[in-house]
Amino acid sequence: MTVNAPHNLSTDIDDFAAIKAVTGLIDARLATIIPSSQTWPARLHEAQRHALLSPGKRFRPLLCVFVAKGAGFEGDAAIDVGCVAEMVHAASLILDDLPCMDDAELRRNQPTTHIAFDESTAILTATALLNRAFGVLSRLSHVDAEKRIELVDLLSYAVGSKGLIAGQMADLANTDANASISEIERLNTLKTGALFDFSVEAAAVLAGSSAGQRSALKDFSHHLGLAFQLMDDVKDTLMSDTEAEKTVGRDIGKATILALTGSEAALERLSGYIINAKEALTRAELSNGDTLNSVLDAQFSFIRT
Repeated sequence: MTVNAPHNLSTDIDDFAAIKAVTGLIDARLATIIPSSQTWPARLHEAQRHALLSPGKRFRPLLCVFVAKGAGFEGDAAIDVGCVAEMVHAASLILDDLPCMDDAELRRNQPTTHIAFDESTAILTATALLNRAFGVLSRLSHVDAEKRIELVDLLSYAVGSKGLIAGQMADLANTDANASISEIERLNTLKTGALFDFSVEAAAVLAGSSAGQRSALKDFSHHLGLAFQLMDDVKDTLMSDTEAEKTVGRDIGKATILALTGSEAALERLSGYIINAKEALTRAELSNGDTLNSVLDAQFSFIRT
């Protein structure tokens, strides 16, 4: 197995068209979900748009929309919930890139928010995006109050002291060279997996999925989160800034699976995570499993076996 820059996929044309169409809907909604850059305070809103609307694959919102659709939900609310996941993701990246965290200068091939603006604006931007995310959930149209409350609760857990924030705290203290793979996986589940869990479980809530389907989807998001974080570690070590579209070399001195096992074994483990995720997706018995597999293949296209 080798790692390369992203390459074109042999994705089914119908799947490609569906992914492109939904990505367009997500981007259009993101552009309207926060104030314009001319709205006072203009600098804050300009920074929000810089971080949120920067070119990205919209992986989390795509998962949310397609899982919801595959489970039988057809409403527009899935777009908004997916956008919420993207807003939280953008906020987490702003904070992760700060000098007191990973001290990164490049994200999605553009200057990080604190570089493009300043640290104070970056922190306030992340806070504003997080607050707006909860507001969007509270006002979902054509979703009953009980489900909206459940979605707000899910997001508060994903972002909170047992989710993203816990993962970031653990990552800042992640200097134990003797850490086991299971300990590293636990950190990765918190830091990266929490928002995948929200994106997928929120879709199941919208669709009113059965307990069995929700269990399979939870297994899917768990392995997907592990795969995504390990992919990020691989990019940090084996790619250039241009290839990774962000500042690399931030994991030097940290306990990662790549550092513990070496690149070849780490890539094999990454492949295993993806296989496990796809097997769980099959168990979920969604009506659009092929499209979701195409979404995954696009995200992990830099791996060639």
